[in-house]
Amino acid sequence: MAQAFPVLLVIRNSEGEVRWMEVRDWLKRASDNGRKPVRQIVFVGERFDVMSVRRWRERVLKGAKAETLKAES
Repeated sequence: MAQAFPVLLVIRNSEGEVRWMEVRDWLKRASDNGRKPVRQIVFVGERFDVMSVRRWRERVLKGAKAETLKAES
């Protein structure tokens, strides 16, 4: 939860489909920001394909841009 960078959980099923999920934010919510222990992750990952990587990239870049704008203010 305290990592400076995203933590990704990647799973491949028996048919070869790969799914991924960023778990750092999920753990913060599930553990009430570290107050409750989490013993199990409910995996709600999305398909790991070109479009999901592009969507994730856009979210990350928008967040970085917003932080830069806040720092400049």
